[in-house]
Amino acid sequence: MTQAFNLSQLANLVNTSGQLNAATGLYNQTPVANGGTGVATLASGSVVIGAGTSAVTTVAAGTLGNVLTSNGTTWISQVAAGGAPIVTIYTSPASWTKSPTLKAVKVTVCSGGGGGSGSNPTTPGKGGGGGSVGYLYLPAVSVPGPLTVTVGVGGTAGGVNGNGGPGGASSFGALISNPGGGGATVPTVGAGGTFTPSPVRWGANGEPGQVRTGGASAFQFGYGLQDLAGVGYGAGGGGRPSTPSSVGIAGNAGVIIVEEFY
Repeated sequence: MTQAFNLSQLANLVNTSGQLNAATGLYNQTPVANGGTGVATLASGSVVIGAGTSAVTTVAAGTLGNVLTSNGTTWISQVAAGGAPIVTIYTSPASWTKSPTLKAVKVTVCSGGGGGSGSNPTTPGKGGGGGSVGYLYLPAVSVPGPLTVTVGVGGTAGGVNGNGGPGGASSFGALISNPGGGGATVPTVGAGGTFTPSPVRWGANGEPGQVRTGGASAFQFGYGLQDLAGVGYGAGGGGRPSTPSSVGIAGNAGVIIVEEFY
C-alpha cells in the first residue's frame, strides 16, 4: 500500500521564511538539469569535472606535485610541464605505452656484449666485443605506441677451445636498433658492436675485445676485465689463460633507458 502524501509533514521541514531544509527534505540526488551533481558522493580531494547533462565526473589528485593539464578533451592530473623527465630503465624485454600528454622522448639503447672464447694449451682465450650505444630524441608526434622494448642479452661463453656467442641487439620498436658486440673466436677477438647514425640517431661503436680481456661498451656503459666477467651494461666477456685450458666468459646484457618529457 502506498502511503498518502502528507503536506503537514512536509511543512515541518520549512522554516519561518518558507525555505525547505535540503538536508532532510530532499530524496535522492538532484539532477544536473536542476542544479545538482547527479551523484551521491564526491571523493575527498578530487576535482569536479562537468559532463554536460550527465552526472559530474572527478579527477583524483594523483602524485604529489601534479597539476591539472588539458589533453584537448578532458583534464588529467600529471607531472608539471618543464619538470624533471620520467625515467624508466629496462633490463629485460617489455612493452612501452605512449601517454596521450607526452611531449617528447629520449631513448638510450645499449646492446649486449659478446662472449669470450675458451682457451687451449697453446692459445689463450680472446675477449668478446663491447656493445654499441645509440641515442634517439623525438617529439611525441613522431613516436608511435605502444612499442616493444628489446634488451640485448650477453653473448654466451665459449667452451674449452670454443667460440663465444655474439651479444644480442637492443631496440626500441622500429625507431632505433643497436647490434651487439661480436663473440670472440679461438684465434681472434670479438668485434665491437657497430652503430649506424641517422639525422635523428647518434651514438658510437663498442670497443673490440683484447687477448683475455673483453671490450668496453660505447661511452663506457660497461667495461671489460682480463680473465673475468665485464662490469656494467654491454661489456664483452673476457678470455682465459692457455694453462690450464678453460671455458670463456659470457658477455653482459645491454640496457634501454627511456626519458619521457611532459
